[in-house]
Amino acid sequence: MKPPPPSRLLVQVIATVMALLATHAALSFTEHPWLLPSLGGSCVILLGMPRGIMAQPRSFFGGHLLSTTIGIICRIGHASLGGPIAFWLALAVGLALAAMALARCIHSPAGANPVVVFAENADFGFMLAPLVPGLATLFLVTFIANNLPRPWGAGPWPRFLIRRQGPT
Repeated sequence: MKPPPPSRLLVQVIATVMALLATHAALSFTEHPWLLPSLGGSCVILLGMPRGIMAQPRSFFGGHLLSTTIGIICRIGHASLGGPIAFWLALAVGLALAAMALARCIHSPAGANPVVVFAENADFGFMLAPLVPGLATLFLVTFIANNLPRPWGAGPWPRFLIRRQGPT
């Protein structure tokens, strides 16, 4: 596999900076501004391999939403039942992986969300802020960057925008 052309690398760098700065600005108004670790990883996938299966909206949104929900449920389980936090955190990540696999929406950076949930002591309000605004902001910026007038010839992103041509 050959490296991307300089123009593509420039788009990746600028779009990542813009996406994370915009996301940080949006999240700075929330109680939990630190969803950025997993969103930084999402930038690598969304911009670095935009046609890959993990970069598609189903995987991006589904993976983050499932992983965060499971993280919150396990954090609440730990608060209610006690036990070693390391066990509950590891269980949350393992269950998040299983849920993403079952739903066919694996997005590897989303596996960090339970860690963020535990670190932030988050509850279900975390879904509305910062998760959804963070995901929406990141998706919007990467959608625009990945659909610029073909600066690298990769074609449209997400994959569902690619017109399927049947036999003529």
